[in-house]
Amino acid sequence: MKGKLLFSCFVLITGLNGTLALAEPFDITDLANRTTHFDKAPQKFIVGNYIANFMAVGGGGSTDKIIGLTKDGWEQMRYGEYKVFTDSFPILKTLPSIGGYHDDILNVEKILSLKPDVLLIGKSQYVENNQRIKLLEKAGVKVIVLDYHSMKIGTHTKSTEILGKLLGRTAVANEQNQTYKDALNKVFSTIDKLPDSEKQKRVYFETASKGVARYGNSYNKDVLWGAILHQLKAKNLAENSHQPYLPLDKEFVISQNPQYIFLGGSIWGTGTKNDQMRMGFTVDQKTSQQRLKNFLSRPGWDKLDAVKNGKVFAVDHGSLRNMGDYTFTEYIAKSLYPEAFKDLDPQKNLADYYRKYLPELKYNGTFMIQLDSAKAK
Repeated sequence: MKGKLLFSCFVLITGLNGTLALAEPFDITDLANRTTHFDKAPQKFIVGNYIANFMAVGGGGSTDKIIGLTKDGWEQMRYGEYKVFTDSFPILKTLPSIGGYHDDILNVEKILSLKPDVLLIGKSQYVENNQRIKLLEKAGVKVIVLDYHSMKIGTHTKSTEILGKLLGRTAVANEQNQTYKDALNKVFSTIDKLPDSEKQKRVYFETASKGVARYGNSYNKDVLWGAILHQLKAKNLAENSHQPYLPLDKEFVISQNPQYIFLGGSIWGTGTKNDQMRMGFTVDQKTSQQRLKNFLSRPGWDKLDAVKNGKVFAVDHGSLRNMGDYTFTEYIAKSLYPEAFKDLDPQKNLADYYRKYLPELKYNGTFMIQLDSAKAK
């Protein structure tokens, strides 16, 4: 009888690694500083944001716990990522969509019909759906807010810690967090020790989704690539912009004569009849190099120090917002301070991240390049 009573006090669940574990009550304080109580480990998730992080923490088998995700526009906005993830995990194609991949629209009726234990969303989704979230929570859906957009060690690691708790993978989450913290702290401490004369290099960053003729978004010091440049002690041309992201005026960029240019690339849309910067999953280096070279034809760019000195680079815009993105901070740091980071291999580190935490993923593509000056002539 005593054994039966003890057993009735707990719920046994099967972990992703096949082992049995006791599901004890726990609390989660999310990135909107909201505390949610769980009597037991959740089993049904709608991933409204950060699908790559969810799977990297949960492992390939975590797809069994996903009952819905934001798929509207995923293929159009991140074709390479969509192609690789859905080819590697075909179940993702069959799961219902509950909203937009690249906007903050959430389909509350669809979410309620799926009856999830947990809805995972980002901070902007939380802000834009405040009343809808109240309805979901009233109906018993636990809404957890994550944040991988701020590009801060604290928000990345806190979000990953939450995923580890929710998925019963705290060891994996802790390991990813330690790697992330160690890598970035090493970069930042190295730069802190450099003389001031080596810092504050003028950098122009643009997400080149609009092609050669139209300037794309740059970022201020608080978000994405702008936050990275700020942490690396670079003088980002958009550093003090009042808006988080916006295109900079062409004349302003030329007048500032950047010493370094970084273009963010991806595959925006599935068509090929455009001249946007191509980077990321499924993109070969030849294509990326040719696209990067094309941007040098912009009026006035031939007079820029960055172009004259071959300091023109491209990075995959879609690879930010996950626990492997520390490698892009490493890459930009190595580009700005080559001697200080000559032993770093960011491209290998990124490949190793996916190989270790999501080995089922058919990893291929071009994620970080410097313009091949010989071919640019």
